Amino acid sequence: MRRPERALAAALLLAAAAAVPARALKVEVYGRTPAALGGRPIRVASGHALVQLSSGTAASSLDAALAGFGARRVTDLGGGWLLVSWSDASTVAQKLALLRSVPGLAQVQPDYAHTVDRVPDDPLVNAQYALDRVDAFGAWEFDTGASTRVTIAVIDTGIDGTQPDLKDKLTNTVSLAFDPTTGVQSADNPPTAACEHATEVSGVAAASSDNGLQVAGMSWGAQLVSYKVFSASDCNADCSDNGGNLCQTSDTAIIAALNKAASFQTDPSYGHVVVNMSLGGAGSCAAALQTAVTNAVNAGVVVVAAAGNDSSAVNTPGDCDGVITMGASDSSDQIAYFSSRGTVMTAHGLVAPGVSVLTTAPGGGTSSPSGTSFSSPMGAGLAALMLSAKPTLQPSDVLADMRGGADDIGQPSTLQGAGRLNAYRTMRLVVKGTLAGFDGESKPIAFPNPFRLSRSPRVSFALPPGLQTSGAKIKIYTQDGRFVREVDGLSWDGRNGDGNLVATGTYVFVVENGGSSTSGRMAVIR
Repeated sequence: MRRPERALAAALLLAAAAAVPARALKVEVYGRTPAALGGRPIRVASGHALVQLSSGTAASSLDAALAGFGARRVTDLGGGWLLVSWSDASTVAQKLALLRSVPGLAQVQPDYAHTVDRVPDDPLVNAQYALDRVDAFGAWEFDTGASTRVTIAVIDTGIDGTQPDLKDKLTNTVSLAFDPTTGVQSADNPPTAACEHATEVSGVAAASSDNGLQVAGMSWGAQLVSYKVFSASDCNADCSDNGGNLCQTSDTAIIAALNKAASFQTDPSYGHVVVNMSLGGAGSCAAALQTAVTNAVNAGVVVVAAAGNDSSAVNTPGDCDGVITMGASDSSDQIAYFSSRGTVMTAHGLVAPGVSVLTTAPGGGTSSPSGTSFSSPMGAGLAALMLSAKPTLQPSDVLADMRGGADDIGQPSTLQGAGRLNAYRTMRLVVKGTLAGFDGESKPIAFPNPFRLSRSPRVSFALPPGLQTSGAKIKIYTQDGRFVREVDGLSWDGRNGDGNLVATGTYVFVVENGGSSTSGRMAVIR
């Protein structure tokens, strides 16, 4: 690192030590997506931009040229990228035209704005159907996330550190806030929430489980760290815009948070790091953001991001190379109408439940929000389970195994990616290295079998690929043919249609799909 860059880094470290409120982020419309992609406005942060130094150029050599345009250096974002700002009334487009003439700059781009990926709530679902649908109960037979230390970094609106099902997950990490206008970090430990979104996201990924409280997260054992990249002054409690301000963040803040997450990869107190980004904006992955994602992935960090909620092309950062992109399905394995789509889903995407997902809420309660925001942490939580069970996995291995274990729900790959997340099949692939020789690949099976109600809360079902489409139904019958219950998902809690536990005995489960059916048997012991 050259001397001027060392001085800048030292200044940033000093700035990071002070807890200062994040400034409100001002944005402007920079352009629109093509008509074929809906003509959506592309918003960027006002008053600053991102520039990348050419090889061999010292940052300090830019100062005179920048001053001539009324601009100055603010933040070193790594990878040769710098944040520059100005205080005059110039638009971003006007200032970029001037910056492109500065010698020593390889690239010049806006600082793109991002919002949280959420849509209005559907009616509440009075159960965690999402865990059933992806067969998390079967996955936990392999690992609950406590075998190896894994930390999920939630780059979002800030977790409510008092939430009873989350607070114990934050005790071993240091949460931070990143100013949306500068990317400069400040203390936020225990974390505070700019609005409810990150608290809801975190519960899906890693709410404390088997603790008699509220809900279960995908990974029982994963730690959490909150990287708040939104300002409370921009957001109302429900994450809507606060008056004249927009509840948005910037590439700058996201890049700074990604860099921080990457710096903790394999740190003993953090272990393996998984990043969840349930946020996005129109446009495509900008070069500076791609640099940060690539650096994080190359460091071994698994990066998971929401696809977006506009029924159009996958939003950024979900479209960045190296990201596991998560779209949304519903309780019937149909693609949610709002879930973003396209060739990115085909290349590195999957879907998971994202409609009325029961999770934690600020203040100690629960909520059932909808959006790809809540599909993404299902993927991040599963990634944490995978790394717990097999810590030698690289990010590319996590993507390959997650997609290899997914259920084909009969939708085009541009909608479903590789399919709907199946945590059980994925964990079996991770632990066993193959799905070959598994009865569940050739015929439906139940496990554990026998199902002892005093030991296991649920019995799980594994279905062959040919039965995994969205129309599949599982019905439970007594051995003499009396109907007990139709199962919603891939697990059963041992109760009949009236909510009562069934008697000890042998039960038949019938899988129906498209006019054909197949069956299996299981023993239930009370």
